[in-house]
Parts: sequence; C-alpha cells; structure tokens
Amino acid sequence: MDILKQLGIEPELLVGQIIAFLIFAGVFWKLAQGPLLKILDQRQADIQATYDQLDADRDAMVKTRREYEQRLAGIEAEAREQIQNAVKEAQALREQMLSDAQRQAESILERSRTESQREREKAFTEMRQQIVSLSVAAAGKVIGEELDAKRHTKLVDDFIGLVAAGSVTETGAVSGNGTGQKGTAAG
Repeated sequence: MDILKQLGIEPELLVGQIIAFLIFAGVFWKLAQGPLLKILDQRQADIQATYDQLDADRDAMVKTRREYEQRLAGIEAEAREQIQNAVKEAQALREQMLSDAQRQAESILERSRTESQREREKAFTEMRQQIVSLSVAAAGKVIGEELDAKRHTKLVDDFIGLVAAGSVTETGAVSGNGTGQKGTAAG
C-alpha cells in the first residue's frame, strides 16, 4: 500500500469511491434499465420495420415488373397480330388489284379484237366496192358497151363469193361444187 500512498491515492478513499460507484451503477441500472431497454427495443423494432418495408417494396417491385412484362408480352402479341392482319389485308388488296388489272386488260384486248375485226370488215367492204367498181369499168371497156350496173355488181359479188369459198383456181377456173363452167375473173 505504500505504492498507493506514494502515488497520492488513499486506499480507504478508493474503496469508498468504488462502493459509491457500484451503488450509483446499481441505482442507475435500476432506474435507466427500463428506458434504455425500451429505447433499444424501439430501435430494434424500427430496424425490423425498415427491413420489412424493404422486403415489401422489393416484392412490390417484382410484382410490378412481372405485370409490365405481361403487358409488354400482350402488346407485342397484339402488334404481331396487327402486322399479320395488315399483311393479309395488303395481300388481299394486291390480289384484288391484280384481278382488276387482269379484267381491265382482258376488256382492252376484247375491245381491240372487236375494233380490229370491225376495221377488217370495213376494209374488206371498201376493197370489195373498189373491186366491183374497177371490174364494172374494166368489163365495160372490154365489152365496149355499158353494162347494167346491177347485173354486173351481182356477177362480181358472185365471183368474190366463189373466191372467198376457195372454189376458184389461180387461172380463174371454177372448181369443186361451182357451176361447172370455166370462166375468167371478169365473167
């Protein structure tokens, strides 16, 4: 104990201070234990509530993400369906346009054929009239007299009919089921 005295510490006083501290600590613990434990319990409950809130937020986020993924999948499916419908409509429109174009082309061809046939018949009629006129004039000069135009026209028409039927040969002779007479192109 001499060491304690040399340091300026009195052992009786030190023991008194230790006993006073232990009494103070006991009283403090008795009085402060309830509020301190209450504060610690409250802090622990706050931390647990924070963790629970984080878990709930994470679950809500996962649920929201799934809902968005489902919506996105629905939108994609709807977009694919709309694209397929648009392609089908475009194909139907294309087919209709091709069909309309085909009908128009056929109509134009038919009109062209009809017009061509009309032009041929008109040209044939004009050519026939010119042949008749030339034949009447030529026959009139060959015979030296004026033929009756009606009679001569009938003769030329009959001859042209025979030519069209293929009954007249290149030499002008009537063959097959004709009249059996040899004639010339003029008579």
